[in-house]
Amino acid sequence: MAGSLMTHIFLSVYGISANHPYSMTGLLICFLFLFKGIVAYGLWFEEKWAVQAAIVDAVIGIAICFIMMAIIPFTVPSISFTIRLELIPLYFYLVKMQKIKKTWESL
Repeated sequence: MAGSLMTHIFLSVYGISANHPYSMTGLLICFLFLFKGIVAYGLWFEEKWAVQAAIVDAVIGIAICFIMMAIIPFTVPSISFTIRLELIPLYFYLVKMQKIKKTWESL
């Protein structure tokens, strides 16, 4: 019973959405959330590798937003063009992580 309830979940991040967690898109979204959790853990506990992982996380997020905004709407007719506002905080996140990288790693 509990297993059947878990299959009807709506997942969405950076414009990618899935109605089923066991599809390729759903697994990609779950992987992105898992990676974000690992980055958050590293930043919270001030791990040496955390800032570099956060920079990778920001770059992946910006790339996916750009692809979902500029490429996919013109190749898949069922997906319409939308401006991804996630790009704004992702940009500031990336800039901040790049600024503190040297200080963070020297601690």
